[in-house]
Amino acid sequence: MPNNKKNKVKYADPTIPKTIEEWLDQFEMFSIYEILPEILELWGSNLFTDVKAKKLRPTERELTTPLFLLRCMEVGISIPDLDLLTIGLVLDIWTEKGNDGTEYAYKAQQTDFDAF
Repeated sequence: MPNNKKNKVKYADPTIPKTIEEWLDQFEMFSIYEILPEILELWGSNLFTDVKAKKLRPTERELTTPLFLLRCMEVGISIPDLDLLTIGLVLDIWTEKGNDGTEYAYKAQQTDFDAF
């Protein structure tokens, strides 16, 4: 049935590309660095909440472009690498770096993963 809907749309508008790749090719390429300040500003505005944190964080610094690039350098991410990564993934990597020294009371075994 999905193919029928797809075909009906194509008959209604024959200019619709046949594949997602053809559709994506219609858009211009641009460097993420052109819009990085706006992305960081929007992302930073979503960091605030009305809910009180259970634990106080050691810092409540605003995430600025220089701070973001510093965090990238701390985990060994180069500027060319940023073309391949999302901001969220970079921050996840940085968070995991902070968890490196954490000792856990229980280490999951294969049976735990199988039960999940």
